[in-house]
Amino acid sequence: MTSTPVAAPSAGLLRALIVKLASRCNLNCSYCYLYNHEDRGYLGRPKFMSEPVFGALLERVGEYCGRRPGHSMSLVFHGGEPMLMNAATFDRYATMAEERLGDALGRLSIQTNATRVTAEWAEALARHGIAVGVSIDGPADVHDRVRVDHGGRGSHADAMAGIDRLREAGIEPEVLCVVNPECSGAGVYRHFRSEGITWMNFLLPDVSHDNKEAIYGRFGPTPVADYLIPAFDAWIAEDDPSVVVAVFQELLQRLMGGPGTFDTFGNPLMGYLVVETDGSIEALDALKVCDDGIASSGLDVVSAGFDDLGLGMPLVHQAVHEGFPLCARCEACELVGTCGGGYLPHRYSRRNGFDNESVWCRDIIALLGHMQRTIERADA
Repeated sequence: MTSTPVAAPSAGLLRALIVKLASRCNLNCSYCYLYNHEDRGYLGRPKFMSEPVFGALLERVGEYCGRRPGHSMSLVFHGGEPMLMNAATFDRYATMAEERLGDALGRLSIQTNATRVTAEWAEALARHGIAVGVSIDGPADVHDRVRVDHGGRGSHADAMAGIDRLREAGIEPEVLCVVNPECSGAGVYRHFRSEGITWMNFLLPDVSHDNKEAIYGRFGPTPVADYLIPAFDAWIAEDDPSVVVAVFQELLQRLMGGPGTFDTFGNPLMGYLVVETDGSIEALDALKVCDDGIASSGLDVVSAGFDDLGLGMPLVHQAVHEGFPLCARCEACELVGTCGGGYLPHRYSRRNGFDNESVWCRDIIALLGHMQRTIERADA
């Protein structure tokens, strides 16, 4: 599963929950932050979120929004692979959310690998107007290198069949793609366009300072920029305003003085929480690449509300209400207003905590420099 970019919040305000419907996945992607990095919390959790736990979650959302008249919270259904859950059960959960929360319910969305989309699932998603994100990393020869099942078989054909079923139900999915330095970013972009994809995002691989070199060191000093810059150029050359590449639009907006949208740049407060299948309340999923248990609050929705974070482990409360200061190198950087130090998990090391620049600092600088030069040429 790929991490889902979420909108940055107003100060200390939760706007979304990542709802873990399933703690397991039918795929075993080599880069997965959940199963193939430091954290092993999923092993002790139920395979699926039960109806009592989901009901408690809804009650907590209602309480939180009730204290803030006019406020609403979005639910992002996630996993593992959420479509391992029975479609009828999911349909019932979505109905519960709509009926119990009313105006306190914001957007409903789901992130899936699309390999288990059935007609029943597609109908349920369409019936509730649920936005769908699909994790796919490019054409078959790229995707099937890393997004494999537990037998080592590629999943591209099944994912594309799932996208077809979604489209038959009137759902046009958004695509999340993890950068793979072994591949051509421009080639991946053109593949998505050939498949009719008009909304996509390229995600920087989730690693910390403790494991980045072992995994990506062989690819040179700026492997992510080497992938993204040609993809950016292909997007610019197409010059189609209907095609969204979220990471590029985010950074262009920031380069031109805008506030940005997502939490991956700018060092915002965390505007969402994760609720695991057992009801545990946690911080953003991608922190699982840093250390075992680092994202835990020690609280759960059965016994605590979202205003009780101060009663749990301090990291989650800090992420939502206080934030994390930037390291001295970032504070002195001329790009700090655009980059904001990068994504929080990418700043972590066991030695310094989050008091580091992003592991992808050189890549971000290279990408932003290329984008800035492109803007200047266009304005000349």
